[in-house]
Amino acid sequence: MRKFKASKYNSFYSPPFCFSCIFLIFAIFIIFSGCGKKGDPTLKSYEKPETPANLNALKRTDKIILNWYFPSNKETTLKGFNILRSSLNSLSTDREEWSDFEKIAFVDKKTRTYIDSSINNKNSYKYKIISQSLKDILSKESNVIQVSSVNLPEPPIQLSYKIENDKQIILWQEIVPNSAYNIYKSNIKGIYQSGKINRNPVKGSSFTDNLDINKISCYIVRTTSGEQVIYESNPSQEICIDPKEFIPAKPLNLQAATLSDSVVLVWESSSEMFVTGYKIYRETDRKKGFILIGETKVPAFKDNERASTKRSYRVAAVGPSKEGPAAEIKDIIYVKPK
Repeated sequence: MRKFKASKYNSFYSPPFCFSCIFLIFAIFIIFSGCGKKGDPTLKSYEKPETPANLNALKRTDKIILNWYFPSNKETTLKGFNILRSSLNSLSTDREEWSDFEKIAFVDKKTRTYIDSSINNKNSYKYKIISQSLKDILSKESNVIQVSSVNLPEPPIQLSYKIENDKQIILWQEIVPNSAYNIYKSNIKGIYQSGKINRNPVKGSSFTDNLDINKISCYIVRTTSGEQVIYESNPSQEICIDPKEFIPAKPLNLQAATLSDSVVLVWESSSEMFVTGYKIYRETDRKKGFILIGETKVPAFKDNERASTKRSYRVAAVGPSKEGPAAEIKDIIYVKPK
């Protein structure tokens, strides 16, 4: 029988080496067969998204502003919202023939407002919103609202303001009694965002806002009618409140107490929140007049000069940039006790 000699070439077939190779090949197959394998899609990702709710509108001369509600915790699988519109041409005379709803816009999932500026004031419009998921699944339709072609109300006139303590009050004259109003505010003259500052429509002819002494406050007022669809007038004249123009009132009840080496002045604290302090003036010589001797943040001041001769004092409140009229007390002199 012929015998074969062991060599470096047939060592490959030794049992331990063959077992290692088979194990390595099997491991590689397992690893690469799993690469790129995706998890099965869940049924949840194919569910209809939440339906937009509480669709409402605000109609102005040149635009219609839509607002709706959608829960923020449902945005994860949402792509955005489809805005659909139907129109009724004012020239239709026989019967109402509304056009089919057409998509006029798509907005992202964070948006809850849409401004339609492509309107004709002689036409009426209907709107509805449909949400769309990341899988392009559409929700049920929102409620439908109709914005009719009607005459808008007239804006109020003769805006003015007054300051009371820590409040600034906007006043106006009504054109139609018992109307409702929306108030808009800006810190830049002539530039207003679409959001009103009043939570509910304002009844009456005034609106009270917090006093802001650090920057200018401008206001316009619009008359409104309607509820789910609000019809809003053109803006009123603009009125701006500039703290730099505030003039404090005269301090009240100024009194003086003379001591052997000084004079103490006291007065009532100003109720005006924009008052930043007080200036104190003294007159000892009528030819020289009143001279500024000090300033204070509190309604009291000590003059460290002895009142050995008659003198007069004036105290004026100071606003953000202007000084108000002064209170005056005359002929103050120290009289030594007997």
